[in-house]
Order: sequence, then C-alpha cells, then structure tokens
Amino acid sequence: MGRARQAMSRLIATAILMVAGLAVAPATAAHGADQSTEPAAQASGFWACSVPSGYTYTAVRRQLNVCNPGGFANSYYVVAPSDGVWTCTVPSGYTYSSVRRQLNVCNPAGFANSYYLRVPQAGIWACTVPPGFSYSSVRRQLNVCNPAGFANSYLLVG
Repeated sequence: MGRARQAMSRLIATAILMVAGLAVAPATAAHGADQSTEPAAQASGFWACSVPSGYTYTAVRRQLNVCNPGGFANSYYVVAPSDGVWTCTVPSGYTYSSVRRQLNVCNPAGFANSYYLRVPQAGIWACTVPPGFSYSSVRRQLNVCNPAGFANSYLLVG
C-alpha cells in the first residue's frame, strides 16, 4: 500500500507541475537551432547534481527528490568543454562565437543564454578577446554576440 500511495503522490505532483507549466521538457526535445544543444548529442556527458571543476554543462532541469531528498533541485548535463559545442557557461581557456537565448535549457524555469564554444585561435571571429590574443578587425552584428541586440565580434590574432 505504501508504494502505491508514493506512486500516486508522484503522479499527482507531476500532473500539477504540468498544469502549472513548470514541468521541464525532456532532454531530447529539439531546441530549434542548427547546432544541437541536446544532451543526447553529447556522448561523453552525464547528469549530475553539481558541475565539477574544469567542466561545463549544456542543460539543466529541476527535479523532485533527485538532488534534494526533500524537494526540488537542479540537475546539470555535464560535459567536458570542447570546440563547437553549445554550453551554458564559458569555461576558462575558451571563448565563444555566438549566443542564443533559450527557454528551459540553461534555466529550468525561464530564459537563459547558451554560448557556442570556440578554442581561441588566430583567424576566428569571437565575441570576446581571450588573454594572450588581440584582434585585427571588429564588426558590429545583430543577434550574434548578444541575443537581444547588437554587439561586437572580433577577428582574433595572436
């Protein structure tokens, strides 16, 4: 009887969250861009309750009784940083060439930015100029380095 009651409680909680619009979309849901942000595309990734040093994450979801036995807490889809991956943070030693604002990807309850990681090297356009690099040209573009307006991109040299 205890298991049935617990299962029913979880079912009711899930239904309430879905009706309230707080349920998180499955990690395999499409995010509507040419480069994938789907955790399934990150073969080396894993879900964790925190992000270890030296790693980043590509998605976050808020779940009941997973990372907090008494309530809701965030889980992160953790990946090693690499060139050409959309992530929720920009790790040290990397730059990014594009930003997009998405719903329920890097913030389970709203909008947040995702960054297209790049290993800094001469000849790429980047949204920041990393330490040890300079730039030879700058261009102001709409919705590239700022998902809601204009921002500069820099042609790296170094």
